[in-house]
Amino acid sequence: MRVDLHVHTAYSEDCWVPLEAVIEAAIERSLDGIAVMDHNEIEGALHLAHMAPFPIIVGEEIASQDGEIAGLFLHDWIPPGLAMEETVTRIKEQGGLVYVPHPLARDVPTALGRQNLEAIIDQVDILEAFNARILCQADNLAARELARQRNIPMGAGSDAHFAREIGRAGVELNEFMTPQGLLSSLGSGHIFGRRTPYLFSVATCGLWYLDKFGELLRKARPSGSRPNAT
Repeated sequence: MRVDLHVHTAYSEDCWVPLEAVIEAAIERSLDGIAVMDHNEIEGALHLAHMAPFPIIVGEEIASQDGEIAGLFLHDWIPPGLAMEETVTRIKEQGGLVYVPHPLARDVPTALGRQNLEAIIDQVDILEAFNARILCQADNLAARELARQRNIPMGAGSDAHFAREIGRAGVELNEFMTPQGLLSSLGSGHIFGRRTPYLFSVATCGLWYLDKFGELLRKARPSGSRPNAT
């Protein structure tokens, strides 16, 4: 199987890719499955799991107080803003896997970072050893080396926020159906991928600011008012 373990959809505030476009892109890139990890949201992943003709791992990239931690194989939403230990606990309570995306990325302000990662390392199931969006590849290599040292299965993904990014990175591995099956398959899996041009990350920031600006406008509009017809 070729699986991109880090994909976003329009249910993330910094991504406008509709679910149908995610499916089309995955099929076009010959992927056999994807993990959907929208920011602080699982609704899109749950919908996609019923729509896609290939396996969908329902995940969530959660903004803990200490940095981003993702859960895979979730069925219930986990709120952002919790301590990282509590976030990990809630993932485990669902039988999910703790996946740390871009763990040591210096160009990702929300990355967990080495100090926080070391504090929960014994509870981490998968470390993202290749993220196609990371600017400094030394950070991917550092994550890969840490995973080797601690004998932690390695994951990889595009971190796609645009349809064209889907499938730029992932893992080739044996077929799996369960969380434990994924962990076992990753042990003999092969990471593939190439770095995404940094312009995509810049565009993502622009989408995030547009979303926040629109949110401010909606809040500023008096209750019950309607925009003037043009």
